[in-house]
Amino acid sequence: MITPVTASKIFSILGNNDSLVPMAIKDISNSIGLTAGSYITGQSAEGQDRFIDEFGTQAIWLLGIPAYKKILDLTMFKPLGFDSEVDVRILKDNEVFELAKQYAKKHDELFKDNVNVPKIAKSLEKVSAKQKTFKGLTFGKFAISTLMTILTYGGLTKFRQKYREEKIKKEFLEKHGAQSTFTSNLHKTNMTEFMGKKTDPAFTGSIQDFMFSPVKNLMIVDASISGERLLKSKNKQELTMYAIKEGSFWFFMYFAGKQIKKLLENHSLKKHNIPIDIDPRAIESEELKNALLDNKILQSINEFPVGKNVSNADIYRFVNENQKNLVVRMAKKSDIVKTVKVKNGLFKKSVDTGSIDNRKFIDPKDIIGLKDKLKVLYDKGQEFIQSNAKNMGKNVEELSADDIQKLLGNYLETVKRGTRKATLRNIGACIGFLGVIMPATLIAWRFLGKNNKEYQVRTDVENKLKSQMNLV
Repeated sequence: MITPVTASKIFSILGNNDSLVPMAIKDISNSIGLTAGSYITGQSAEGQDRFIDEFGTQAIWLLGIPAYKKILDLTMFKPLGFDSEVDVRILKDNEVFELAKQYAKKHDELFKDNVNVPKIAKSLEKVSAKQKTFKGLTFGKFAISTLMTILTYGGLTKFRQKYREEKIKKEFLEKHGAQSTFTSNLHKTNMTEFMGKKTDPAFTGSIQDFMFSPVKNLMIVDASISGERLLKSKNKQELTMYAIKEGSFWFFMYFAGKQIKKLLENHSLKKHNIPIDIDPRAIESEELKNALLDNKILQSINEFPVGKNVSNADIYRFVNENQKNLVVRMAKKSDIVKTVKVKNGLFKKSVDTGSIDNRKFIDPKDIIGLKDKLKVLYDKGQEFIQSNAKNMGKNVEELSADDIQKLLGNYLETVKRGTRKATLRNIGACIGFLGVIMPATLIAWRFLGKNNKEYQVRTDVENKLKSQMNLV
């Protein structure tokens, strides 16, 4: 049975464009659709090739970087005594870093008797003493794990192409009752020939953004995968298929989701006067409901430091020293502010200490953004109460405490339903296109195109064999 807490966490993950889970769901639907389509158009040889390509790539794409990073944590960071959980971005602002070390000492003192809780101050002091080395290791981990994942995919590509050609060769020779010394030397149509010019897949952007965003880190790997698929296509049929597939994949995997989410949020706010852009774990919490009921949410919002002269250090200091503030509490629930979690055993559930993890980077923009979203939630809640009071033939002042509590409960329930519905619609739209429409388009292209129904790789391999065996 899924508890409310578990359900809110699920919707939080599904609605997070920086999470790998919704990407995995979209990719699985895409892989299933393409594999099924390949069995329809090219039978077993093409279907098996597509299965290896799609699901093998998926495993490397999703698990490669985390696996290699874990290995590097054990082989690079641990031997040098560095804590790999320290986020190098906290070194950007020296004042913030000094505050982090101070608050880490308070954390360690608070949990000094609990041997399972990590001692953060020592980790930060080690990094502080050897900042240049730590920065180099962090960049090295990013670069090496990304490169190794790309190289692993290259190995899969070589295996897949050899496997499919050997399979086609075996089937052909069994059919003709012959043996052959056939060596694959198929004509290779690449992007250079197809487009008539040299193509070198380029990738630009802030290195820091890609280092610390799992999704953006994957974009680098994906750029390599897309480039290799296009450049190493064996013929125009395969190249065209990949061009359609990769273009659609990139659009719906990295861009469409955010745009659909934004459109749904704007539509909900304009048409229904309901904000749905706050993390479900915050929206569905009793703390937020109680704060709306007693108006303490407004007090917490007004306490927050604002203005041109407010520095990142001011915000960092406020977050650490005002952990009972509702904005800070909701930031913890939304994982904008990371907390220290303790795992007492390999298969045991992690326990959240509730204490801020000062090894982690706190983005001031995310904190301010959450504060502003909570203000909109509060304002729209007041409008909801006023509107419903009129429908009841009363002024707001005439409403009882029970009436207000019921209306606020209805308001949050409406927001919750709107948030969940928008998340499912977003995921559904991407799954529908990647898993159904795009594979169906490729099937139609194969069946309706002139001389395009046959699996061209099979045709090329068989023609080579026929030539060697004097069957033509």
